[in-house]
Amino acid sequence: MATVGEELGLPRAADYPYAAPLERFVFAADGEPPAFAVDGRTPVLALGSNAAPAQLRRKFAGHTGHIPVSRAVLLDHVVVYSAHFSRYGALPATLHRHPGAVAFVAVTWLDPEQLARMHQTEAIGVNYDYVESTDLRLEHDDDDMAAPALVGAYVSRAGALLHQGSPIRLAEVATSGCPWPALIQPAVMRFAHKRVAPELAVEEFLARLVQSETFRRSCAERLRLG
Repeated sequence: MATVGEELGLPRAADYPYAAPLERFVFAADGEPPAFAVDGRTPVLALGSNAAPAQLRRKFAGHTGHIPVSRAVLLDHVVVYSAHFSRYGALPATLHRHPGAVAFVAVTWLDPEQLARMHQTEAIGVNYDYVESTDLRLEHDDDDMAAPALVGAYVSRAGALLHQGSPIRLAEVATSGCPWPALIQPAVMRFAHKRVAPELAVEEFLARLVQSETFRRSCAERLRLG
């Protein structure tokens, strides 16, 4: 059976944020994964696809080593769509504060080389800023893991994608205590298409997002204007 992405003709975009284990795991770029251990590593929120083994495999192709990925509850924040498009046509994730909210997220634990590589893949200074904050309060699923005092996150420079003044949440990220609307990726892509390029057939719109950086940037500007 075809996935939603394959039906739209743009599987990498429409299947974002991709399948990820619901429990902690160790991603191994090569060989068998070692035991789960995070000593000496930087905890970085994986808000969108960075917790998915398929995405980590793409981002760290040609690299060696492993990445522990844990599961945690993030307090007073939610995971929402950013008002820009990735180069493969998806609407990616960012973080937005909402007092009282509880979001179930993943955390990647990166060594210095992996953190530098992740910065490259997140287009630091272009699409995202990297921040490390004591304001990001986590509670880990596993009793043997203490909550880190300092947590890293990639925050979109474009801000959140808004509908009637409210950010739109990623429906795939389980969240409580927040009334904002939530959409899966295929639905939010159609929402964006109607907002920025309704004159194009949806298939042409999606194809041009991938083929043209100029078109992507123009659409992102229109997204932010609402």
